[in-house]
Amino acid sequence: MSLSEKVIKNTYYYFFSQVISLLMPLFLTPFIIMKIGDTQFGIYTLILGVLGTFGLLDLSLSTSFIKFISEYFHKNNIERLNNTVSTGFYIYLFFTIILTIIAFFSTDYLASVINIPADLTDTFKNTFRISLLIFFLSNAFGIFSTVLIVLQKMYITSIINVIFGLLNFISVIILLNYGFGLYGIIWSQAITMAAGILFTVIYSYRSLPQMKISLSRFSKISLKEMSVFGLQMQISKMATFASDKFDELLLGVFTSLNNVTLFNVGNRIVRFGKFFPSQFIVQIAPVAAELKSKEEEEKLNSLMSDMTKYLVVITSPLFVYIFIFSQLIIFTWLGEGYETASLIVKILIAGQLANIALSAPGNSIIPNIGQPKYQMYEGLIHLLLNVSVSYFLIRQFGVIGAAYGNTIATVIASAYVFIVSVKFFGKNIFDILKSIILPPVIYSFISGAAGYLVYYIVTSSFNMNTGGSRFYGIIFLLILALIVFIIYSLLMYKSKYLNEKDTGILKKFLYKFIPSSFKQ
Repeated sequence: MSLSEKVIKNTYYYFFSQVISLLMPLFLTPFIIMKIGDTQFGIYTLILGVLGTFGLLDLSLSTSFIKFISEYFHKNNIERLNNTVSTGFYIYLFFTIILTIIAFFSTDYLASVINIPADLTDTFKNTFRISLLIFFLSNAFGIFSTVLIVLQKMYITSIINVIFGLLNFISVIILLNYGFGLYGIIWSQAITMAAGILFTVIYSYRSLPQMKISLSRFSKISLKEMSVFGLQMQISKMATFASDKFDELLLGVFTSLNNVTLFNVGNRIVRFGKFFPSQFIVQIAPVAAELKSKEEEEKLNSLMSDMTKYLVVITSPLFVYIFIFSQLIIFTWLGEGYETASLIVKILIAGQLANIALSAPGNSIIPNIGQPKYQMYEGLIHLLLNVSVSYFLIRQFGVIGAAYGNTIATVIASAYVFIVSVKFFGKNIFDILKSIILPPVIYSFISGAAGYLVYYIVTSSFNMNTGGSRFYGIIFLLILALIVFIIYSLLMYKSKYLNEKDTGILKKFLYKFIPSSFKQ
């Protein structure tokens, strides 16, 4: 099987698993809020945020796993591969045990710092301590999923995630209906995660029988390699956390838990938008590492341009659609009372469009060929801006200030990565902007404006108020999405933006979605 065929296969299964993973929270979130309320849902969000903070303390050694495991595997250096895997596993096992113990005995302090209502303090303490099991499992055994990714067998992890994700979905509904509340949510996640990790470990050994993990294979040389690489990625990892959780933590400290919920709801819609382009981004890291290990520099160079093109083609129409119809999306999803979240969506989605188009291509390739410093610099820029700007804006403007602070930091940091990435591969900044990035973005706004015009004319002419019915909202969103997609596709076709190679790859990918009975 060729490299492109492996990527298409992995993308297909990963796409399917992520669709399931995306849809389940979309259905579960309104149900969870209905069962436990906004305040306890805010506690749940804060717990995940605090655990994410703990994950920042690992010095990002895990970011080096793909690079070094891929290098030694493709060079058939099994001894160095086993040294790398053993060193990584035991470092994370030790790190996670120590941090879990510290966090367990720091629960009272955390409860006093975060603005938790007095009647829910015990609930926070108990659920936080249970959630430490999730933190331990996800960090201590993460290297086994990396092994499958390096072997271009991401489809295995995707299938495992689907099976146990569905089990978690079902068990959460059952437990909430039986009144287990927040405790039921946390226990369900912990148990299904443990089962999923067990299967991941088993299939890792089956896929790489020569893999041997033992304390005797712990290597100072491997630790040094991973540390040098990981330390440069640490700032970037902190920035990623800042984008996802830092603003929620500040809102929890300086405002109310209801604002945490509003920001989280808006951010979930943005993550929904990022879902589709992320299916391609995640596949690039092992591909870039493999091409580098085989010294295929020309293919690496073209990978940058192709990646930028495909990401912009997929991202721009979706993000513009979400930007224009955010209020209708929020109402259709959660009903009335979340109008502020629609404005948060508009602000955040603008920054994430810049991030996907400008930063993601370079960040998915350059660190995985042994040059993590640019992502480190981006992380430093983002971290400093997000901490300072968001702190000021949240104190002045509350939850809307958090959205603006996040977007300002994201746009500036993404612009930096774009400039250095284009120069790294010897390309022209203005050529990339003019020929690759801007056309799909312009076509997306034209398509989105046309869709909104149709929406405005129909609702005005027939005196229809979508605010009165979430069912009407679903119908409108589906029809408007179809209109925007058709207009966008026609504009792309007329402009001949995609060349023969692009359409060939697209056909192969879409062919995977055709049922076998229709292929005969």
